[in-house]
Amino acid sequence: STGSAFASFMLGLPDSANRSNSQELKLRNFDFSPYIQDDVKFSTRLTVNLGMRWDIMVPFTEENNNIVFFDPSIQNPAADNLPGAVTKFGSCTGCAGYDRAPTNWHHIGPRLGFAYELNNKTVVQGGYSIAFLDGGAYEYGTNKVAVNYGNLLQGSYSQNSTGSNVSAYGSWDTHTMPNPAPTPFNPGLGVGGPQVDVFSKADNYAPYSQMWNINLQRQLPGQMFATLAYVGTKDIHLPSQLNSINQLNPKYFALGNNLNLSFAPDCATNGSAGCATAAGYAAPYSAFQSQWGESATLAQALTPYPQYGYLFNNFEGSGSAQYNALQIQVEKRYTQGLAFLASYTLSSEYNNTNYGFTSFIGNALNKYDQKLEWSPTSNAPPQVMKVSGTYDLPIGPGKKFFSNHNLTGQILGGWQVGWILDYEAGTPAGGLSENLTFPYPNGGGNRPDRTSVALHSGSYSKADDYYSGKGAAPQIWNQDAFAATAPFTLGNSYRTYQEMKSPPYYYESGNIRKHFFFGDRFQGILQMDYFNLFNRTQFNGPDTNQSDGAFGQVNSQGSQISNRQGQIQFRLEF
Repeated sequence: STGSAFASFMLGLPDSANRSNSQELKLRNFDFSPYIQDDVKFSTRLTVNLGMRWDIMVPFTEENNNIVFFDPSIQNPAADNLPGAVTKFGSCTGCAGYDRAPTNWHHIGPRLGFAYELNNKTVVQGGYSIAFLDGGAYEYGTNKVAVNYGNLLQGSYSQNSTGSNVSAYGSWDTHTMPNPAPTPFNPGLGVGGPQVDVFSKADNYAPYSQMWNINLQRQLPGQMFATLAYVGTKDIHLPSQLNSINQLNPKYFALGNNLNLSFAPDCATNGSAGCATAAGYAAPYSAFQSQWGESATLAQALTPYPQYGYLFNNFEGSGSAQYNALQIQVEKRYTQGLAFLASYTLSSEYNNTNYGFTSFIGNALNKYDQKLEWSPTSNAPPQVMKVSGTYDLPIGPGKKFFSNHNLTGQILGGWQVGWILDYEAGTPAGGLSENLTFPYPNGGGNRPDRTSVALHSGSYSKADDYYSGKGAAPQIWNQDAFAATAPFTLGNSYRTYQEMKSPPYYYESGNIRKHFFFGDRFQGILQMDYFNLFNRTQFNGPDTNQSDGAFGQVNSQGSQISNRQGQIQFRLEF
């Protein structure tokens, strides 16, 4: 209140100062993948493809062993030797005794395929394979969490504000910012902090995908070709956060408001709900209050490892997914001026994790009971139809009508139209949530309770009227289909529901071309392209938070589709 803070900054009199150094991690991993394959032609009708790939993935290591991580099996000297402390790669005192996870020699992926000719117009094909993916301990060194496992060793310097008009740090000219040395390793690092990273020798597995398919291909009249196929995949060991290590067990919710009781020394006078010790609860270890301060609550004390906050395993691979689809495709090769490709897919996909990178994945609602996590994926539309093609009108030089280079052929002929059509059903909407009103350390938030009321209640067609100012926001999902949970309980709803769809996606593009023929060597092409031909609007999905009054309503437009746009061009070819 006595002047400009920025002026003080420019004069070299900062209010506070801090500096920290990130560890420079030098990571290495190695992969060697020999494979063998062969095509065996058993007869003129049957061909079999056989193969096998062996993925020898050597997990990451760090040149200086500066990988610090939580180990539940060792005692913590900063928490009265409770189980659970940090260790690091290497053979020092307190170190893990190893510098990488052991190599898994069982990543063997077979391949089998066949093609059988039923007759000269019909072929049956099929196949099965297992493919191992880059993930788990083999991904390290190529993803952006590389620096995280050295954070506990970074050095830091801090000079807090005095809360007055006097600089806490002094003049920059006379007070040089020190370069903080790295923090020495000890097993008690990270106690009372927001996050400690986790690693285990058991993380030496890679995600893998089982894939299978069978299809019938048939040549049709009119230079057309049809394919009818069934495709399936099953993915195992996908990145997930289904087993948050330090999540509070929901059985303690029976304690109700007592979870808010504090172990802080001044709990009786600081306006909190009360003292945990006065209610008969004992702190989990002697330094609990001093390490956690106002966060030293009974809820934190009852976590599996009360000395730590969030224990994050970037390499957890407990996720899985399964996809099944019926695929139909019809192709017409270019004849009589027409060519097109049309496909239709009817599919179903379920999973218990939605992302390929663990840092973006939320915790399971309840790691002790994960059945509600297995639900329809929010990324795969259940129905998709795509059609593309071109058609040359049979008019003009070389065509059926007005086949001349005179005035009539030049003006009336040389026209071609093309199109790309994409129609996709809405995907199962994800992100059902309810405001959490009780302490749940490291929990996966909360979801509402599912009632017996039908889920769907409205149409997205009314969204256009709403954004034109002609009506209220459309109610797509029935608000009564879900209800608020009772205090200190978790909801019983799944992550997603097949009946709760996001808006469908419709998109059309087309073009018109006109050819002008100037002798044998030259031709001109005038072309007009239109994108989003019918100027469709793509809306965002409905509100998914049951705790607010807009649940189930479409109240915002999406940005996936641009407005209708056109372009025109002329070029001369010679």
